[in-house]
Amino acid sequence: MKFLFVLLLICNVSSVHADVIWPSVYIVSGRFSIPVIISGLLIEIGFVKYFTKVGWIKTIVVTTVMNAISATVGVILILITGLVAAVFACFISKTWTFHWLVSYVAAILTNTILEGAIIRLMLKLSLSKNFRWLFVANAISVGICAVYLYLFPIHIH
Repeated sequence: MKFLFVLLLICNVSSVHADVIWPSVYIVSGRFSIPVIISGLLIEIGFVKYFTKVGWIKTIVVTTVMNAISATVGVILILITGLVAAVFACFISKTWTFHWLVSYVAAILTNTILEGAIIRLMLKLSLSKNFRWLFVANAISVGICAVYLYLFPIHIH
């Protein structure tokens, strides 16, 4: 833990506002919003239906299960990948915009890998050629969440 703290000090994070010290903390501490959750589910249901070619009921069940697991496990994984991304990002750029971008991509990749593994287990499908579609679906879903957080910010004090 001391090692990570030293790395963050090296990166000169002291110039960042308290609200954006670590974007992933901000992301996972967000309010749950029914419209954001429903819109994300609908988008992912459409993409999963498109690339798996399974029936609607199975698509809805798989998408709901993968998002429930992703939301539960993802809170911890997004914090971990967000920390790694923040440390990585600080060596490249000192701007908070870049840190947010790296955290956004880390959140998308975390969700995509986790949800892809769940689809593989539940449907016994390889996602090697459809990984990009799940990535796009997660990019849109996480993007909706990011827009929501921008429009309705949470202030961490």
